[in-house]
Amino acid sequence: MDGEIADLRSVCDLAEKYDALVLVDDSHATGFLGATGRGSIEHRGVDGRVDLITTTFGKALGGASGGCVAGRKELVRWLKQKARPYLFSNTVPPAVVGGTLEALRIAARSTVLRDALAANARRFRTGMEKAGFDLKPGEHPIVPVMLKDEKLAVAMAEALLRKGIYVIAFSFPVVPRGAARIRVQLSASHSQEMIDRCVAAFAEAGRELGALG
Repeated sequence: MDGEIADLRSVCDLAEKYDALVLVDDSHATGFLGATGRGSIEHRGVDGRVDLITTTFGKALGGASGGCVAGRKELVRWLKQKARPYLFSNTVPPAVVGGTLEALRIAARSTVLRDALAANARRFRTGMEKAGFDLKPGEHPIVPVMLKDEKLAVAMAEALLRKGIYVIAFSFPVVPRGAARIRVQLSASHSQEMIDRCVAAFAEAGRELGALG
């Protein structure tokens, strides 16, 4: 929800010290974080130190459904017998499997899309901060615009929709009380003009609703 990237080096250090297993849900990192898009494990330099990785075939990979658990074969074999989502779910449609495999090949073959995504996130963050908005710091393309007040967050989302910008307001109990925000998710397919228009719409709506000084 905050676009934060876990300090996996410290997590793995603790796990090794206390003989614990490490599981990382990398659904918001697979395909675009890391030098080759292998997620937060590669991004934090802890390859080979994480025991289980769960992730989705949606989000950055663009699939309509499905996901996976990756890890040592002993753990995967155990999960095949014990994991309820595996035991009681349908198989992934072949078209989704084919699309996912191709998306993985594209992600591994080139950094062009990842570079564009990182540049778009930086451009949006810079523009929003210059406009006076309070953002959660970070480098992730999930950018929380902190509005604090729940009614204001909903009103802001509605105002932006009228201006042609579709965003979702999040408030309690999805986020802590008093931490209402609009979560913006940047894409590699966004143009600079789209990002600038979004920032301008935010600024205009912010002034109309008294969210900016």
